[in-house]
Amino acid sequence: MLVTEGKASGRDRLVCVLMGLGLLAAFMVLVALVPVLLTPVLWIVLVMGLGMILRDVFLGIVARLLKTEASPEAARRPSIAFLIPGLNELSSLKSTVPSMMALRYDGSIAFCYVCEGASTDGSIAYVRECSQKDPRVVLIEKATPPAGRGAAVKYGLEHAPPTDVVGFLDADHVLEQGALDELVRVFGQADPPAAVQGVCATVETCDTPLARLLTIEREWLERVELQANARVGGICVFGGGQGFFVRSLFDEGRFAIDESMILDDIDVSCQMALAGTRVAFNPEIVTKSRQPETVTRFLDQRLRWARGWLQLAARYAWAPVRARGVPLGLRADLARILVTPFAGALIYLGFGAALVSLAICGPHRPALWLALAALLWPFLLASQPFLSGVRLGRGADIALAVIGIPLLMYAYGWVMGASLADAYILRRPIRYAKTIKDP
Repeated sequence: MLVTEGKASGRDRLVCVLMGLGLLAAFMVLVALVPVLLTPVLWIVLVMGLGMILRDVFLGIVARLLKTEASPEAARRPSIAFLIPGLNELSSLKSTVPSMMALRYDGSIAFCYVCEGASTDGSIAYVRECSQKDPRVVLIEKATPPAGRGAAVKYGLEHAPPTDVVGFLDADHVLEQGALDELVRVFGQADPPAAVQGVCATVETCDTPLARLLTIEREWLERVELQANARVGGICVFGGGQGFFVRSLFDEGRFAIDESMILDDIDVSCQMALAGTRVAFNPEIVTKSRQPETVTRFLDQRLRWARGWLQLAARYAWAPVRARGVPLGLRADLARILVTPFAGALIYLGFGAALVSLAICGPHRPALWLALAALLWPFLLASQPFLSGVRLGRGADIALAVIGIPLLMYAYGWVMGASLADAYILRRPIRYAKTIKDP
């Protein structure tokens, strides 16, 4: 897998922007020439949108009603290794490595930084210097060409010291003392869960309007998609730059990190769901990281994720049907996840159809209310963070959520449409565009 950053990522981003706009324009021309298509397209988009809203309302109520149970004291002190991959992450490492070194634990713990040998910013030398000050800091230098996060994590698993527990963290994530203590309590039980997903919070210094909006969105989605969805029988997926596992899951070959997958963490989530492996969400295990603070960085990240969703859809297309011994509810939720990129693209094209409906005249023109409903339903999602219990600390954040959440829905539809065009029309090879989160 080719890894891009800087100008190379910018060129890829421009191609996707043009492809997304071109796809929308072509579809708008089609429905303008064949207006009989407008009404069924608008109804499909509206039903999909209302289904999404009703599901989020239900899960938001569940999230509000859930109570967190305190973990019992650990029966033992498990050994822990954190795998932290990085390519040119010196800026992040200078703030996160000292924070990790400040953690206290009377058991065996290792902070394994898997640094790409292709790094040119001095990050390898910095981690090596830190390892001389603190033996818990382990430098794992990956000499092979960069091939994405999954390849680095897999390499780290093969070279990290043997431990009971392994945690995957992105280079900009910081684990605080209380989160480490909770992690020990969870995995120190006699019968611990096989895997745990925690909360990804945003550092206080990451304060641009876009970063704050993405923080609101992430807290909302963690509440409904991870905590509430898992409680009602759905999948608890690993994402957001962290995940914690019983090490033997990988050492014994039950599950594998596939370096060809962009979303290697979601791929592992699907593997575990289909195997019936117990996964827990713990809101007390909190890591803090940065969010993309500019539109270009945001697009690099979301376009990469969209191509990753297409990979997952291709790999697990028939899994919900063929899986045996897996609860029906979980299989249905997996199917929902797999159709996400196609549903997003269809909704995106539906917005174009709504605009055409408002512009044309004639016998096939849909009802005005139908066109407006298909175009504006994302604004009904603006209330969902409040319903699920997300606490917004200032008035500006309330306005940001009301306006920004619907705009994100429009943006995600375009991202999915652009990625589909990139994958199936241009047929370009998969690229891993590195997200830059430096301040």
